[in-house]
Amino acid sequence: MPGRRGPALSIKDRGRARALIRAPHDDAYGKIESMARAGEELVNPITGERIVFRKTAADTGGKLLEMDDFWPQRGHRAPVHVHPEMRERWEILSGTACFRIAGSERTAGPGEVVVADPGVPHMAWNPTDEPVHLRIQMRPALRWERFVERLFALVSDGVRGERGDPEPVLLLELLREFPREIALVTPSRD
Repeated sequence: MPGRRGPALSIKDRGRARALIRAPHDDAYGKIESMARAGEELVNPITGERIVFRKTAADTGGKLLEMDDFWPQRGHRAPVHVHPEMRERWEILSGTACFRIAGSERTAGPGEVVVADPGVPHMAWNPTDEPVHLRIQMRPALRWERFVERLFALVSDGVRGERGDPEPVLLLELLREFPREIALVTPSRD
């Protein structure tokens, strides 16, 4: 059963977008605070990516976040990043996905599992014209649900640059709010 499709926000200018970035969140990483519920989904209107929460931080006492991620478009990818204090595990349920983890590239299909440990640079993408369905686990959950909700809200509400990505200044502000969950990596020139 589909759930809500992202926060219902109306952002008309940069000032209001910054208010979204600075929305209330848990203090000093103490209590678990998220609006996510099992079965709810978020959709990125630009990429078509769809996330369905299966087990939330609240469901697991913060130990695990499990979600289904659907990549409908070829080439869909996030920039190289790390999760400083989280382990990311992908199980491919259908389709084919490519991964670059610590500089090594790998292709995986249904039934295969790929893992990026905390602090290891990685990225993943859909290399085909067919959709990809993955089950992703983040351990511990930390505030990853909240990060994804706010990231998709920026895109959903039209706060994006020329390529459809969130405006870089606002994305950097968002990343600064979640230093335990995610950090971008500058590619090496090897």
